Amino acid sequence: MGQSAGLLHEALDLARQEMDAMRGGAYDKAVELAERRNSVTCMAWTVMEESSVAQCRESLQELVRLQESLTRMAREAHEEIKTRLCRSRKERRRLSGYRQAVGQALQ
Repeated sequence: MGQSAGLLHEALDLARQEMDAMRGGAYDKAVELAERRNSVTCMAWTVMEESSVAQCRESLQELVRLQESLTRMAREAHEEIKTRLCRSRKERRRLSGYRQAVGQALQ
C-alpha cells in the first residue's frame, strides 16, 4: 500500500471516529477529529502520485460519502442546539416573570 493510500485509510478511520463522536454529542471531540482528518487528507493529496489515483479511488469515494453524512449530521445537530437554546430562553423569560410577580406580591 502506498503512502497516499495509507493516509487515506487513516482519514477514513478519523471520519468514522468523528461520526461516532457526533452521534454521542461530543462535538468538541468531533471538531478535533475533523481538523486531524483534514490535515491527513491534505497530506494524502500532497504525496499522491498519478499512478496511485486508481488505487485510491475507492477510499476517496468512501471519504466523500462519509463527509456528506457528517455534514448532514452537523446540520441536524445545529438545528437541535438552536431549538434547545430558543426553548431555554423562553423558559428563562417565563421564570423571570414569575420571580417578578412573586416579588410584587410579597411587597
